[in-house]
Amino acid sequence: MEFIQLVLLEGILLLCAGMIFFGGILGTVAATVALSGINYLFHDATMFWQWEIPMLAGGTVGILLLLTIGKKANKSKIVGGLIGGLTSLVLFGAFATPVIAIILWALVFGTGIIPKGSKKQILWSFAPTFLRIILGLGWIIYGNFLTI
Repeated sequence: MEFIQLVLLEGILLLCAGMIFFGGILGTVAATVALSGINYLFHDATMFWQWEIPMLAGGTVGILLLLTIGKKANKSKIVGGLIGGLTSLVLFGAFATPVIAIILWALVFGTGIIPKGSKKQILWSFAPTFLRIILGLGWIIYGNFLTI
């Protein structure tokens, strides 16, 4: 593959990971569809199904995990502010240096990274975020294997 094609592929895979992180369940569905398109472009009919079935199974498991962990995390009522704060930190960090991003984030949103509450509430409040990160990294790695 040419260098430009590899750069474009990595850009698409990073976009898929971003869709999972910011879109949750709908982002996971969209990322699975995008990876199915990459799979279709790189493989013939027999190889397509060898890669597609595990990918669809992984997407289904990811969606079910996001659904169940999201429902469990919503019971603590901390998740909304925490995810909003982390999302704003990432968005500010994309356009500013990390130090300026943290200062702007603290001034504008004022949402703490570590919520006050029991350890169980803190663990469940971070669980959806960590799951989205793990799923996004998993799709990046799987997408790279699709092109072999």
